[in-house]
Amino acid sequence: MKKYCAIAMITFVSVLLSLQPSSAASWSKIKDSSGIKVYERAVPGTDLMEYMGVTTIDAKMEVIGEVLRDVPRYNKWLADCYGAQVEKKFSKNDMVIYMVLKPPVIQERDIVLKDRTVYDYANGNALISFQATEEVKIPLEDKRVRVKIMNGLFRMDYLGRAKTKFIYTLKVDPGGDIPKKVAYAVMKGYPYTTLKGLKKMVNDQKYIKAAKGTEEEREIDRRAVNPGAVEKVLTLRLMKYVKNKGALGAVIAADRAGIQEIAKSGGSYPVVEKVTTRIYTNYFSKFVDKSEVDRLKNNKKMIEEITEMVLSDCGAVFLTVDDIVKKYSKK
Repeated sequence: MKKYCAIAMITFVSVLLSLQPSSAASWSKIKDSSGIKVYERAVPGTDLMEYMGVTTIDAKMEVIGEVLRDVPRYNKWLADCYGAQVEKKFSKNDMVIYMVLKPPVIQERDIVLKDRTVYDYANGNALISFQATEEVKIPLEDKRVRVKIMNGLFRMDYLGRAKTKFIYTLKVDPGGDIPKKVAYAVMKGYPYTTLKGLKKMVNDQKYIKAAKGTEEEREIDRRAVNPGAVEKVLTLRLMKYVKNKGALGAVIAADRAGIQEIAKSGGSYPVVEKVTTRIYTNYFSKFVDKSEVDRLKNNKKMIEEITEMVLSDCGAVFLTVDDIVKKYSKK
């Protein structure tokens, strides 16, 4: 079992590193609506495009996970999906999927995907990777184009027990004779449409019930009330957005009451947000002029901007608390 877990984590890290946005690449925001942000970029050295969408979902990670496992209902929320089915199942987290897409304007397409899910409970995230595969042979129907190059991910980041950041990354060669620009004009809408549909699906009682009693629920619940686990996940997330990590570490270590408060609440997001705001304000209070501390602490617009940065970060734009505070500081 330990060997399997080690292999799973190596795979998780390898896929994540290969799919994470590169700091050298330039992402452009193409949509910001209904709490969903979408970005695009050209893939260097190719004529392909890559898309990424990010949003927050008011649902537990394991509930979202149940939606993602319900392959036959992908047509209810996945953009342009006409139908989908599991062709080969190794486990509930490892399978081969066949999917038919019926997009507007361009020709009908199908694809065979290898899909794998890895939960990293200790660090509060999960990665669902997918890529085109020929592992299962399915005859191509007339007037249908087989998509042979596609990879991407769904990434879930724990924000609170009932609030999850969700990132969707997609890189695909649409194939066929139609110019790629025409195909991408259709496909660039996939992240937004997909995320908007997913946010509705998680409210279905079918998935809420299916998540009850699962390993995912047990593992996340156990950590949500454990102060040590809470501190680890919170620290990992907040460290991403500061320049002086040593100073932030000291602030977190000093706020034992905040960590305990989150644990006692069972990971309630409002409590997480309150403690996060306090930690960040105590952090920047160490660096700004004392005469400005109170003004900045009470600047609702600035605090909202810091909160939004944490909720919507997906690697497309890199900001820090320091950058935002500097913008609002008079000195």
